[in-house]
Amino acid sequence: MKAFLSNRAAHQRLALVRAMFVLLAAGSGLMLQASCARSVTTDPPADPPLFTPDAGTAIGNLCVSTECPPPFATCPGESGVCTTDTSRDVDHCGACANKCPKPPRNFHGTALCAAGKCQIACADLYADCNNKQDDGCETSTANDPKNCGFCGNTCKDDVLCWRGACGCPNGYTQCGDECVKTDSDNDNCGSCGKLCRAPSDPTDPSWTCGPLVTPNNTAWTCATAACTLLCKPGFDDCNKQFCTDGCEIDLRTDPQNCGACGTKCDANQECIGGACLCPAGTRRCANGCVDVNVDPRNCGACGMRCGGPASTRPGQPASGSPGCVDGECTYVCFPGFADCDGDTDNGCESNLASSQNNCGACGTKCNAAAGQPCVQGKCLTRECEAGVGPF
Repeated sequence: MKAFLSNRAAHQRLALVRAMFVLLAAGSGLMLQASCARSVTTDPPADPPLFTPDAGTAIGNLCVSTECPPPFATCPGESGVCTTDTSRDVDHCGACANKCPKPPRNFHGTALCAAGKCQIACADLYADCNNKQDDGCETSTANDPKNCGFCGNTCKDDVLCWRGACGCPNGYTQCGDECVKTDSDNDNCGSCGKLCRAPSDPTDPSWTCGPLVTPNNTAWTCATAACTLLCKPGFDDCNKQFCTDGCEIDLRTDPQNCGACGTKCDANQECIGGACLCPAGTRRCANGCVDVNVDPRNCGACGMRCGGPASTRPGQPASGSPGCVDGECTYVCFPGFADCDGDTDNGCESNLASSQNNCGACGTKCNAAAGQPCVQGKCLTRECEAGVGPF
């Protein structure tokens, strides 16, 4: 009898525990339903994204964010929200209005903002080898034998540094502080310091056409390390009568010998600068030979200039350029820009990286009323606070 009562009490306790579990589960369900009424139920990823491509599309539990993520900022005088990258903007380096100073000319460099700090970008063949800010890029790596081409690169004794390299390249000879081609240098013809000039002695055998005879359009020239009379640049002896009439043909303008003896231009071509103009598929316009199928300044016909702003505008990045396809005018947008209003007069007016009305693509709008910026082509978002619904 006692065993039966003990078992009955145990069953009653088990039933009570089950009832309490059901009540707790029901309460949790009600709480979950209340939470779902205020937020999106989709589970967010382990690392929720900072951005969403469209302010009208919720990804996980994300809400509008108006705080610029570093290094972006909204700086006075700049258009748009969060459009200034303070990590590399020389006018707002590290912070708004912190303009990097222009280096003096003897610093041999230009102002640069890198990682939010003002620095100097050295000009070609200059370097900051002493690591001092107060003298800029003080070393010329073009001719410094202790820093030849780059800091610390030392040339061997008695070897010059020329154009950023130790020693003279093949085919060149060191003459003082320069490397020259003695086979063709008029000031160092055959050897250093030997000038190529007309011989003063009339009996010199270099006067091949007779004593002191200089044929038309010829000049004393260093060739194959010897000084001799040759045709001036742009002229040639096409009739092979050098001593009679010299270099009688002007290869720059002769349509029968254009650029070289025997090269004839077509009947409708001219010889200009040693080239037959205009080549097949082009026509002669005021600014030269052009293909009217692709030239935006002569699209379809000479002088038919395509509309739209030029490829570069002062103080603004290049956004686009007029184009010509099959003789019809177009406007080509550069990457990151778009012609969202369809008006070529203002070119590719939308910067897809920062436009609140065309964020990443034409028509993708951020919540401008709430101050949501477009950063790097995406509307800025953040994780919603507890109890706050998305957007």
